[in-house]
Amino acid sequence: MAENQPTDLVREAENCLTKEEKQCILERKHAKDNARTEEQTLMSREEGPSKGKGADPRNWGEADLEEAELDIEAQKEALLNWERTRDWSK
Repeated sequence: MAENQPTDLVREAENCLTKEEKQCILERKHAKDNARTEEQTLMSREEGPSKGKGADPRNWGEADLEEAELDIEAQKEALLNWERTRDWSK
């Protein structure tokens, strides 16, 4: 018996289970699988229909950007500030 592979030991243990115990294990597995599927469904709904595409430039007029977000110089300054902060924090 010491030479048994782990899978053999699992099979041996499974053979010792009653029908009720096997049913309980199957129901628990189904509940776990269903919970995982529901979680994945919720996550995919939150992400939206990506399909690997970026923003559609034809819809930028609908982006509702603030004036400051359109200022290239302000964006450059913000990026430089972020880089300095990141470098300082290392």
